[in-house]
Amino acid sequence: MNKDLQQSGALAKYGHHFDGLFLCPKNGGEILGKKVIIILVILILLICVVFFRAHLKIENTKTEYEKRVTSYLVDEKGFEKKDIKSVNGIYGIKSPPYYVIVVFEDEPYAQYFYFANDGVKQYDYSLSNEAWEKGILDETKLKNWDPHRNY
Repeated sequence: MNKDLQQSGALAKYGHHFDGLFLCPKNGGEILGKKVIIILVILILLICVVFFRAHLKIENTKTEYEKRVTSYLVDEKGFEKKDIKSVNGIYGIKSPPYYVIVVFEDEPYAQYFYFANDGVKQYDYSLSNEAWEKGILDETKLKNWDPHRNY
């Protein structure tokens, strides 16, 4: 510590000293530092819990939508589970934030998009380069595109 500061009595007069990043009272400075650290740790843990719960909710909702679309395809549209290559729930930024992408075994080059928030609705499709190479340029040649879908 600065010798001049000690001799002038400023430390005794004002009762403060610089301890790392915190300006703490002379008496109990360590306790204040520990309290701040404990509060920061608690805040960080609370933030982690909030983000974990949000992530868990997103994953659960995606799984629920996958189940709804699979059930719709099997129970209402008459597909067998073996006809479906993949069903993937997606969380995105756009509205609505949850949707499902389905790929069928007989059309691995096409992805079909479904909403499942208020009933299940097919709303779009996407074609890979393989589809273009096979001459499938639009929905007229897609086997699983439902032109009578509800919007």
